[in-house]
Amino acid sequence: MVTIRNVPASYDGREQAWTKHLLLETYLQRLLLIFGMGHRKAGEVELCYVDCFAGPWGDESDDLEGTSIAISLRTMEECRRVLKGQGVNVKMRALYIERDDVAFVRLRTYLQQSSPEGIAAMCMHGDFVDLRDDILNWCGRQAFTFFFIDPKGWKSVAVPLLQPLLARPYSEFLINFMYDFINRTASMPAWKQEIAYFLGCDTETVDRLDGQAPGQREESLLRTYRESLKLAFKNRQPNQSARTAHVRVMDPVRRRPKYHLVYLTSHPKGIVEFMEISEKLDLVQRRVSASKRNARREASSGTSDLFGTDSFEAVTPASAEVQPHEIDGFWLQYLTDGPKRIGETEMAGLFEDTGWMPGDFQASLVRLIQDGDVRNLDAIKARRSRPLHYERQGERLMLVPRDEAQIR
Repeated sequence: MVTIRNVPASYDGREQAWTKHLLLETYLQRLLLIFGMGHRKAGEVELCYVDCFAGPWGDESDDLEGTSIAISLRTMEECRRVLKGQGVNVKMRALYIERDDVAFVRLRTYLQQSSPEGIAAMCMHGDFVDLRDDILNWCGRQAFTFFFIDPKGWKSVAVPLLQPLLARPYSEFLINFMYDFINRTASMPAWKQEIAYFLGCDTETVDRLDGQAPGQREESLLRTYRESLKLAFKNRQPNQSARTAHVRVMDPVRRRPKYHLVYLTSHPKGIVEFMEISEKLDLVQRRVSASKRNARREASSGTSDLFGTDSFEAVTPASAEVQPHEIDGFWLQYLTDGPKRIGETEMAGLFEDTGWMPGDFQASLVRLIQDGDVRNLDAIKARRSRPLHYERQGERLMLVPRDEAQIR
């Protein structure tokens, strides 16, 4: 569960990395427990984790607490113990890739000295692209594998370079889309071919970025990359389609997009879980940003914000950019054709198509139901904060007939 807490000292000056690692930790825990419990009847399952650009970076301590290495191993071991207590014997394996010689020595030393006994952890020294076949051989053909792909440079996550991994069944991905670098490079004509290759598109698509407003440009780059990932992604079963979701990670001082974490799966429930976690992280990010700004103000003027950062706990974590009337209008249009049942599959589609947070949708329904425009056919009584329960099969929503709404 995501909780609002102070940024650990190991992340001072790189708070966006803390946000990223908090998402990794929270989602990986949720994923492993859900997947493991899904095999409770069988009593055993094999789960693998691959960090394609492991480092370590940014944390010079021996315990590497501020790195994805320590976070992933700790999370896997905690989940393994929980699942064992529920009667599920989980074989967990972890693989860490690193090219840099100095970083690899630290990685190897840490794994030798600190890997939990219940996790079969190993590392490979070399370039991720050169080691793709070795990575796939290590994964095998049957084990579910979660790939964490967080490079130091944007070129390494070009869609064609990821394609061999994306073609592997029984896999999910969390990819760092380094928007700040990609956006600046995409504006340079000399880099047009490289950007097209990275996005998995033609150069005409890159040309259409010219002249777009910043928000539209960000959306276009992300949409193109996500669609290319989905085309290359091999579904686990024929009746499952590839799905993506993303969360924006902001520079806490400049308050502009630093990168996006793109999640790729074939499970609607995965999208729902990811977006619910991402919404809580949005609130964490804004509190961290407020804390950084307050610290800078205090350092420069000797005075601090009267309310500090505690007031941020009361701020709704819904998307800051979407306007309420946009979501209200969306619901009214969506329900035009009659009552609709909205469960996890439908909600996953809405998250994927719009990028809006769960709180955005729920807050809109609160307004529309209170105004007498929409009705939840399956709600026994009025709900003040979460009018739609979309878990599993979900509930039915309908527009209130105009003549009935006018009477109300």
